[in-house]
Amino acid sequence: MMDPNTARSRASRRDRISVAAAIALGAGLLLGGGGWALIANGEECESGGASLVVKADPAIADAASSIAARQGFGGCAGVRIVPEASADTAAALAAGRGVPDVWIPDSELWLDLARSGASGRTVLGRSVSVAVSPLVFAFPPAASPGRKGRTWAGLLPGGTGGERPEAGNDLLIRMPDPARTATGMASLLALQDSIGNGHGFSTLKRFAGTLRTIEILEPGQDPAAVLNGPAQGASAQVAVVSEQQALRWGGTGRAGVPGTVYPSSGTPALDFPFTVTTADLGKQRRADEFLRAFRAPAGVTELNRRGLRSAVTGAGGVGRGGLSMPLPRIQAVASPGSASWVQQTWRSFKQEINVLALVDPSGPAGAAMTGAAWRGAIGPGGNRLDAMLVSLNRGLNLVGDDSEFGLWTTSGGQNSGARGTRRSHRPIVGIGELGSRTRMGTTHRLFLEKQLNAIRPQRGGGGAVYDSVVAAYEEMKRRYDADQLNVVLVLSAMGADGRPSAQFGKALARLRQQIDPARPVVFVVVAFGAGIDPGLKQMTGAVQGHSFQIKNPEGIEELFRNSDLMRVCTPPKC
Repeated sequence: MMDPNTARSRASRRDRISVAAAIALGAGLLLGGGGWALIANGEECESGGASLVVKADPAIADAASSIAARQGFGGCAGVRIVPEASADTAAALAAGRGVPDVWIPDSELWLDLARSGASGRTVLGRSVSVAVSPLVFAFPPAASPGRKGRTWAGLLPGGTGGERPEAGNDLLIRMPDPARTATGMASLLALQDSIGNGHGFSTLKRFAGTLRTIEILEPGQDPAAVLNGPAQGASAQVAVVSEQQALRWGGTGRAGVPGTVYPSSGTPALDFPFTVTTADLGKQRRADEFLRAFRAPAGVTELNRRGLRSAVTGAGGVGRGGLSMPLPRIQAVASPGSASWVQQTWRSFKQEINVLALVDPSGPAGAAMTGAAWRGAIGPGGNRLDAMLVSLNRGLNLVGDDSEFGLWTTSGGQNSGARGTRRSHRPIVGIGELGSRTRMGTTHRLFLEKQLNAIRPQRGGGGAVYDSVVAAYEEMKRRYDADQLNVVLVLSAMGADGRPSAQFGKALARLRQQIDPARPVVFVVVAFGAGIDPGLKQMTGAVQGHSFQIKNPEGIEELFRNSDLMRVCTPPKC
């Protein structure tokens, strides 16, 4: 028979443990910054039993932690909420690293990017939205958005639709980085959609012009503080933020809070897809219970407390900071491949250019360049080659020192290849950074200009341009830099009446063999004189490049200014 004192001692000790456990579990053992939320319902929690690892975007992580801490599962459940930026989780999943049991990014756009990797296609299962935060426009406190400032199309340079550009219509658009945030990605997709579908020249040119008006809000930068500052030369400014961010301003009670409006024609939204990534059936059932907790009244309350609407009710947009209760019309911008496209476009737009210029001084290059527009630039009696060199020099003046440039000509000398055969091209200046110093003590830019001005017309040899084009394309592929826009720029005076030489067919076939979607090269032909050579035009079509006829000295300056267009239009997209 047990000693009564021993029994009382053990009972007392057990009671103390139970009380301590109850206090700890009653508090949820919720450790901020990604701790474990352990919930018990009258049973002991065994370590490792049916626990979920949930990676959640920081915008919803706090709400997810609170929901996990207060949910009443039957038996025992452990839910670990790990706050992590959606961009980081998407990259990890695509590479097969750090796969959680459940992922809650702030937008389904990240699911598209995660699936771009073999691992992402394998592990990403069903998903359903648990919260909504529409994108809104924020304006400086003293500013009024006006009628046009209430639509995505109204943010475009030059007005909307068929409207003519207005003087002073230079709106500065501030948004988070599209390469790192869903707000930035969705904003660009909404702007592109407001211009119109397709990849035509005018559409892409306008989109490129729109990208030029965007200023990035850096991580940790308060849009409210930025909007209270100068617009950096623009006549007005607007920031694109989530409703959740705007509601935080309304709750501060401070002066100088930006005004906010919902885009009247509809707006994208962060949709927080609850995505199951585990193959464990027990964990999947636990994930389903966790999902139901988000949709329960208590879960909706936790979302609303943090400025998020429930995906079920649409509620939560309380009328603070100019925001209304009804959910605005949501504009769908996510589609297969859209996230990859917008990120590639944005990264390309921010790149410097890496150019190999191929000048063809043969054949018609020595013919007179007629037209009053050229007289002031090349003088009376100037030829087409003079026009090429003057134009290229003008274009170089528009390119930054961080860009790289090289120069070739079609061959007219006795240059020999590896087997003693005459080469179709002649390297004049190797590709180098324009601002770098050469061994002669000058800059690469000045050395390039000096060598450019020394090129003279050559008789005959017009057919060499086709083989030279292939060689230049191969060289640019060999020197391909993923952090730059890689361009082959061909300047030629061969007109539209020319007939492709006998070697053209073989050169065209070799060029087609060089196309590599993983190493895209932008191909541009600039024609001086009577139209564009048919052979060069076929080559342009084969690699989905661009061809232009330059009719005045300002033409190539416009082309270099439109290097923005080349940045948003890389093969094989257009």
